[in-house]
Parts: sequence; structure tokens; C-alpha cells
Amino acid sequence: MQAFLARSTGDALREVHYFDLRQSMRNGGGPACLRLRVVLTDAELAAIGNRGLVDETRIDALEAIVRRHYRDRLAPADLADPALLDESRAALDAIGQVLNLGPVHDFQRI
Repeated sequence: MQAFLARSTGDALREVHYFDLRQSMRNGGGPACLRLRVVLTDAELAAIGNRGLVDETRIDALEAIVRRHYRDRLAPADLADPALLDESRAALDAIGQVLNLGPVHDFQRI
């Protein structure tokens, strides 16, 4: 499997870098560990607004959510702990608030 990074100026590509991802994929990495970069026009960016876009302030807030809501260890027995579901939902709510996503999950609509 390969991925590439393309850099552009306007509509023209300036350079492309290809990366061999076989070792990463074999070691537990996957599509979620890759970063997607999408170049937007000013009109597309305006249509999105600030929902879901990440800056230093939001990164700090997301890191604080991880420290506050996520356990530093998770053992198989923890999966039977009803509090884990509540903790996970609280984390998802907090993440949604930071990213201004609104109710995304079913439990948020109840």
C-alpha cells in the first residue's frame, strides 16, 4: 500500500512524495493513523465555517478532554464496568462541544 503527499500552487502540483506503508500497516497502523489533507477554496472553507477545524486552542482543549475523561489504562474487566460507558459518552459530548458538532450520536438525541 502506498500513500502520497502532494503540494500545489493554485491548480498546479509542485511536488509529490510517495510513501510505502506496508510496514506501518503490518504493525497495526491503518487508515485511521494516516492524515488526510484536503485543500479547500475560500468559498469551501467559508461554507464549513469553524466546525471541525482544529487550531492550537482546540488541540489544547482536546488534550484536556483526554486527560479528564479517558482512563490511563483499560483492562478486559473494565469492559464490564457500567461507568466506562458513561465516561465514554461524557468524552464524546465534550469533543463535540469543542468541535461545535452538535448531537452526532444517538445517545445525544435522547
